[in-house]
Amino acid sequence: MKVELIEKAAQIVGDNQLLVNIVSKRVQQLNQGADPYIPTTPEMGSGDIALTEIVEGKIIWREADDESSLISGADLEDDLFIDMSEMGDMPASDDRTLTATIDL
Repeated sequence: MKVELIEKAAQIVGDNQLLVNIVSKRVQQLNQGADPYIPTTPEMGSGDIALTEIVEGKIIWREADDESSLISGADLEDDLFIDMSEMGDMPASDDRTLTATIDL
């Protein structure tokens, strides 16, 4: 992974452990065939893709709280990321954005 991408993503996320968890989960998804949310080049690895998605604002995360959750854990199927355009009350757009729900 490129050091400059790690540094930029770390500034955005603010917590290195959380960054590792987000990148790890997204890399797993990419390796299982998920489509990238950014244009890629052949030399980009899954880690670089995940970090670039964070830097470009294509991945968003929020802390899950017991009182208000848009999506239940059963709906997520242990998946940290959801496609915002799949949300019934959210307007679909051309910009694909992900939300990560982290149980802390």
